[in-house]
Amino acid sequence: MDQHHHQRRAGTAQGRHEAIGNRPRGRTHGRRGVHRGQGGAHCDRQAAPVGAGRCAGTFAATRDGAVTSSTWLDASIARAVAGTSRLAAAARDFPHIVDHGTWQFTPDGVWTGGFWAGCLWLAAQHGGPATLRVQAIAATERLLPHVHAARNHDLGFMFYPSAVAAWRATDDGRYLEAAKTAARSLAAQFDAHAGYIPGWGFFGGEDWRGSVLVDTLMNLPLLVLAARHGGDAGLLKVVRAQVATTLGHHLRADGSVYHVYRFDPATGAALGGATYQGLAADSAWSRGQAWAITGLAILAGMLGDGTYRAASARVADYFVAHLPADGVPPWDFKAPAGAPKDASAGAIAAYGMLRLHELTHEQRWLGAALRLVRALHDSCENQGDDPGLLLHATADLPHGLGVDGTTMYGDYYWFKTLVRLRQVLTTRHLDASLDVPA
Repeated sequence: MDQHHHQRRAGTAQGRHEAIGNRPRGRTHGRRGVHRGQGGAHCDRQAAPVGAGRCAGTFAATRDGAVTSSTWLDASIARAVAGTSRLAAAARDFPHIVDHGTWQFTPDGVWTGGFWAGCLWLAAQHGGPATLRVQAIAATERLLPHVHAARNHDLGFMFYPSAVAAWRATDDGRYLEAAKTAARSLAAQFDAHAGYIPGWGFFGGEDWRGSVLVDTLMNLPLLVLAARHGGDAGLLKVVRAQVATTLGHHLRADGSVYHVYRFDPATGAALGGATYQGLAADSAWSRGQAWAITGLAILAGMLGDGTYRAASARVADYFVAHLPADGVPPWDFKAPAGAPKDASAGAIAAYGMLRLHELTHEQRWLGAALRLVRALHDSCENQGDDPGLLLHATADLPHGLGVDGTTMYGDYYWFKTLVRLRQVLTTRHLDASLDVPA
């Protein structure tokens, strides 16, 4: 899923298409176009340097420690709503990444369209204008033709933030059925003999058959939801087999994870770790670590599995221990000092740590999430007129795409983290030792 932003240029400034954001799909992935700069979504102003911000605001609390207001968090949510509204007014297609200051759009929403629909649903539900609900429905509807995709391991990314959110918001069973169909399509890709859902096939002249991505963990909750709502109970067997393969091969002794693990597609023999977007096969690509933290935490909550919870915590411990002084993760934890940041990894990891806190009631995970959010707020939140909600993300540094820009997944998880943090802080008691922004 979270790969291959290969680029192809053609056409004029209007309707110009570039095949970035394409992810290897095996025999049917094709080259889908991404076009640039719709609706004036370009900004020439240079983004503020990392570390230039300041988290301002206060928490008010009851005598028992429950937070009743948090002005800085409320302001950040309001900015996320406003930023989503501005982009929605300009975008005709699905925003994908900001590259060189300009939004790149995909006409079909593969693979990040679900995150855009998810942002629209979040904004509609948290004070945005009524038109956002209409646009959220429209974006969700545009994705529905993909529910039958035969070679797409990103179907959870596409349909949990869109179709599942639409079902919950509208109570329209048609969206639940769409999510269940997408879940069946994802499960149909499972190779029962090998024990995994393959990530890629042939792409860019290279044979990626037998590749298993750590990112796929994030797509499995769609299968659990489908199984719980009248779907095939066999979907849960696919989930457990995929997680077992990932924990058995991707998770390393120090708590870091491989981005990709490769198997011989003919024999199923394990070949070893690899990467596409990380620094090296044995490095620690920060967004991959974040996907593992959050995917495992969500699955642990849905399935009540302590093994998944413990594995999520191991990866989270690694993530926290390797954060730099400014608290914003680099694009790869083994990259040299001064390397570009990936704020999207921070947002995704913060969300996963909130889920860990809810599962374990351990204050350390709430504290870690708060520190990440504070660092992102201070250094990376768009509080000006740059495109996007969260700046200083890196989509694909090895291939020079979306470096120090904005990503749709980063924006979605930033927005989602803000909303969930607000819920956690207003319903749970705070330990006085927590590093709460003030």
